[in-house]
Amino acid sequence: MSRGTNFSVGWGGRTVLALGYSFLYLPILILIIFSFNESRLATTWSGFTLKWYVELFKDDSMLSAAWISLKIAFFAATAAVVLGTLAAMVMTRFKPFRGKTLFGAL
Repeated sequence: MSRGTNFSVGWGGRTVLALGYSFLYLPILILIIFSFNESRLATTWSGFTLKWYVELFKDDSMLSAAWISLKIAFFAATAAVVLGTLAAMVMTRFKPFRGKTLFGAL
């Protein structure tokens, strides 16, 4: 057995990581917070309310669209798991073939 190498990330790496995560997740967090805003304007906070979520659940077309999106997401995730499992089995069980490196990179 080979010994693992120590890999340490300095403060620069942690800073880049924190900035990357902030870039990805901060807009989502702000959107979630402002979804509870009582005002119609997103730039001014006028109070906390669940009014917009009540309106969302009253609207049948929005619920229908959300249901269709969830169905598509379920089938896409299921297909990705099945295809990924089959690809992993092909990569490990069969002898090397032309394009295996490219296939493994995908």
